[in-house]
Amino acid sequence: MKKTDYNLKWFNNARVITSLIIITILLIFVCSQSIAVGGNDSFRIFSSVINHNTSYLFILIYFVLIRTKFGKRYFNYLNVFIIFIYFILSITSFLTIIQSFSINTIIEFILNFVILIYLFHTMFRDTRIWKEFKLGDSPFNEIPNDYFFSSVIILITISLIINLICTVVLSGLIISVLDAIYIGLLSRYIYLYREYLDQNKLDINNKGSFDSVKTDVSQNIDNFSNDIKEKVDDVINNYDLDKKVNNAKDKLVETGIKIKEKTEDMIKEDKKIKSKKSKGLSKKKSVVESKKKGDK
Repeated sequence: MKKTDYNLKWFNNARVITSLIIITILLIFVCSQSIAVGGNDSFRIFSSVINHNTSYLFILIYFVLIRTKFGKRYFNYLNVFIIFIYFILSITSFLTIIQSFSINTIIEFILNFVILIYLFHTMFRDTRIWKEFKLGDSPFNEIPNDYFFSSVIILITISLIINLICTVVLSGLIISVLDAIYIGLLSRYIYLYREYLDQNKLDINNKGSFDSVKTDVSQNIDNFSNDIKEKVDDVINNYDLDKKVNNAKDKLVETGIKIKEKTEDMIKEDKKIKSKKSKGLSKKKSVVESKKKGDK
């Protein structure tokens, strides 16, 4: 994921959300351990706590790893890991309905199933699995991100209300509240990651068609590069034309100067010739006049 902007509000800050998820899971561990220690049948309570916390332990490992360089490098593989965890939780919650049919077990199964679909259609986007299995054509993919997030929040609220009504032990109420907080934070994390993908892949309509988007973007880049090339060629051609015009102007000026110099030289030579001729005529006139005077 991209670097987090710390000026964002906490519910839009992925780093803060992941930190709160880790803290909430640790609190669940502590509260569960205190219940096991304070119970009458310690072995039975401890075994139920272990079963309850096993999934949280794996999810805790997931969120701790994605904060490391290893997790950032193999982020897509870790996403497969958390999707597998919720796949197992969905199966176990469905089996719980068969064993103990109630509103609470039905809500729990629906909640786990919605989170599984939400994870599946978010974490696999822009991956090979998305392309090979054509997940972009899935009907669940047409559901907007806001609808997924809102449905999870509604299911959490209903489940929490039922647990608060049915549970009479304070420790059970605390665990129920922490579970609801964790699921709310998890759904927010998925929501932010999907928003991140949509913004960075230019998939505004949220259709998951990343391959077509990549093709469109590449075509637009090619067209843009061609336009830039044409403009640059025009500029270069105009530059060459201006350069040629300037060279022609310089040549014309040089030619004009040469013509002017030659004309001035020709005028000077013509004046010299005329002056010589006038001098010769004046000499002839003087000679003729002198002869006439001698004859007289």
